[in-house]
Amino acid sequence: MKNPILPEKAGDPCILKHGEDYYMSATGGGSSPGREFVCWHSTDLQHWSAPRTILDFRDIPWAQEKAWAPAMVESGGYFYLAFCADQQIGIAVCDQPAGTYRDVIGAPLIAKTDYDFQTIDPAFIKDDEGNVYFAFGQGKCMISQISLSPHHVELRGEMRCLSDTIYSQFSHHPSLEDKSIYNEAPDFIRIGDRYLFSWAIYDVMDYRYAMRYAWSRHPMGPYILPLDFDHDNILLQGRHGITGCGHACVTEYQGEYYILYGRHRKDRTAGWGRDMCCEKITFLDRDHLLAVPSELDSGEEYRQTP
Repeated sequence: MKNPILPEKAGDPCILKHGEDYYMSATGGGSSPGREFVCWHSTDLQHWSAPRTILDFRDIPWAQEKAWAPAMVESGGYFYLAFCADQQIGIAVCDQPAGTYRDVIGAPLIAKTDYDFQTIDPAFIKDDEGNVYFAFGQGKCMISQISLSPHHVELRGEMRCLSDTIYSQFSHHPSLEDKSIYNEAPDFIRIGDRYLFSWAIYDVMDYRYAMRYAWSRHPMGPYILPLDFDHDNILLQGRHGITGCGHACVTEYQGEYYILYGRHRKDRTAGWGRDMCCEKITFLDRDHLLAVPSELDSGEEYRQTP
């Protein structure tokens, strides 16, 4: 992979794989930062289309700003976009992955007053039966099953805190928040007979921003960290001046797995704007994974498709 993969500045990506097509949305990348979501299309994770606006806050009365960290999923022939607005989470729907989405319920699904932590960073995961699960949260990670239709959205059944079990594996009480254990940006993907849960540690402004991971047989966990004397459970972190490698998503391409993420430039020439990058994941063994951030292509030849 040659990085960055986009000419636009963006971070916090999500990926929807639909057949042989890949649709990516993110924080930023459009002409109205903080007030819209755009989508890029690719068939190989390297060549991406120009961004297309798929959700505009001018069409959502309750949403004003802070268009952050979307998530996408297909269910029942429709495509759903979970999106952050004003530190709340809404759900929008469309009949095509890169079309114009509309707000389903006309209000936040998760309001910022519903929990004692910041209610941002949604994520979806589907099981083999087509059931959809929904996770979210900064500081904590909550998950439950979700029912999706073009006219109604409902969280169903048990609500579980995944980050509590992550803390327990470090012998650390979750009431004593430690961003080196869990901070934000949950992401899920089925690999073989297990689910990979990855998340960001530290803060997006912190040079140590990185990704941890754990495994489970069920979308709702418990997720077990592959910790031992020879490995930490760090999936991706900066190196040699490359910083801020966090808030990522994992996808499959031709039998291999890749991680897409935003990161900061060494010299901060773009301020806090992030370059969108993609790296191949190496399986060190069945449980341990690693992706190494590569240098940016010095020629910056962006391979954007029409």
